[in-house]
Amino acid sequence: MKTIALAMLLALALEGCGGSSSGGNGGAPGGGATLVVARVKDAVGLDPSHETDGLSLNITGEVFENLVKFKPGTFEIIPSLAKSWTSSNGGKTWTFVLRPGLKFSDGTPLDAAAVKFNFDRWRSTKDPNHGTFSYGYWVSQFGGFDGKSVVSDVAAPTSDRVIFTLRTPFGPFLRDVAMPSFAIGSPTAIKADPQGFGLKPVASGPYMVAEWVKDDHITLVANPNWTGGALGYQTVIVRDIPDQSTSVLSMKKGDVDILVDPRPDDAKDLANEKGVTLYRQPSNNVTYVALNTEKKPFDNVFVRRAIAYAIDKAAIAKSFYALGAQVADNWTPPGMLGGNPSVKAYPHDVAQAKNLLAQAGFANGFSTQLFYPTSPRPYMPEPQRMAEAIQANLREVGIAATLQPLEFAVFLTKIRNGEHPMCLIGWTGDNGDPDNFMYPLLDQDSAVKPQAQNYAFWRDPAYHALMLAGQREVNESKRGAVYAKANAMIRDAAPAVPIAHSVVSFAAKSSIDGIVPRPDSQISFELMKPATVK
Repeated sequence: MKTIALAMLLALALEGCGGSSSGGNGGAPGGGATLVVARVKDAVGLDPSHETDGLSLNITGEVFENLVKFKPGTFEIIPSLAKSWTSSNGGKTWTFVLRPGLKFSDGTPLDAAAVKFNFDRWRSTKDPNHGTFSYGYWVSQFGGFDGKSVVSDVAAPTSDRVIFTLRTPFGPFLRDVAMPSFAIGSPTAIKADPQGFGLKPVASGPYMVAEWVKDDHITLVANPNWTGGALGYQTVIVRDIPDQSTSVLSMKKGDVDILVDPRPDDAKDLANEKGVTLYRQPSNNVTYVALNTEKKPFDNVFVRRAIAYAIDKAAIAKSFYALGAQVADNWTPPGMLGGNPSVKAYPHDVAQAKNLLAQAGFANGFSTQLFYPTSPRPYMPEPQRMAEAIQANLREVGIAATLQPLEFAVFLTKIRNGEHPMCLIGWTGDNGDPDNFMYPLLDQDSAVKPQAQNYAFWRDPAYHALMLAGQREVNESKRGAVYAKANAMIRDAAPAVPIAHSVVSFAAKSSIDGIVPRPDSQISFELMKPATVK
């Protein structure tokens, strides 16, 4: 009865907002065709500089723009707000030239001073607009604030020119600048209401946030100051439908245009549905179990390796993922710079796990907790079933793991603060660079509470030295060798156990043109149009 009721409520809500791509404005804000997108969970916040979850950044990617961006479907850097850029001084100076006439959706100018405002806000604790917010991605990509930041200065000598001075050459700089968290917001709006900006941001992307009803929907409408070309959909309604059977039914009925992150079985079902196309995004993620090395017994490498042997990664990849998932040998996804062919996943070996536990002084095992999020993630479509499988694997070797399911926002808060002994989590890459997987997730610079992204809280000076070497090297071949060595080090120390690299699917009406699957799991609404719009 509950499922039927949810379906009826959804149908009524969709009817009230005009419904789907084939209709007219249907009373939706902004007029024109409306796109309805279904997903299982809401955003955490809409200021991209504060958030690290894909559900938030997928929305902000449609509202904000960066200096540069990735060509859809690739990690090739192309112009965005900046029409050109140059590097000088051995890679320590970067100059960006902005396109003329740029404006935010509030009509204020998007010039070099606005770009400087944003970067100063993120990098400097002394900046009056920095506040007490968590800038997790800034820390994880650029090393920290103030003197710890690789960015030492940002200058705006003219209205169209921004100059970055770095403390050292920095290989991933351009790719980092293209990431959603470093998109440019309106200084006027930020200064007027720093807290409210995270609820209704003002930027220069193709869409604006018209309405956000928490845990129900986010309505985006066309930005009148957008200069990137005509939009096929003037309104995009992103609905949160926790019950996936309801969202699948709505997709089949035509009430939903796009369904994000369907469960593997649902993806197979929708692939055979008339009028529906299933898209697969290139693999660019890792699912893993982080072992909190600050808590005993996970400070013992024998215990960590025992858990790596205990988890049956092949069975998990086969049972709980869609077609194309691979057991994670390396920490980085297949095909990425720095992959090490000699590094292989720990095989499922109960006897070896028990032997290592005995060597560590835990011949009779021990008790612990495994935290996991209750909602599916792109890299983890069946979190509860995966957690239960890992629990059963650990039980085989004598480890009694109590499962601790948590709503995603609460889950993030707790693991960022190191409250977990073990957690089941994952990561979708942002920029196609190995630094984006290795530095934020396992380096000591990212093990800072309460905004840690290194949920293992592993601090290894030799690994840290590798991360700095990889960042400071600009030759790709030499960088690859650094990260290949780091992949081997992660396997040996086992601060976290990589489980799988998955292929992420989404379903869409076949009548929608312009859909481009992207390796960063973003879905570009601005590229789409109803098939009837030519």
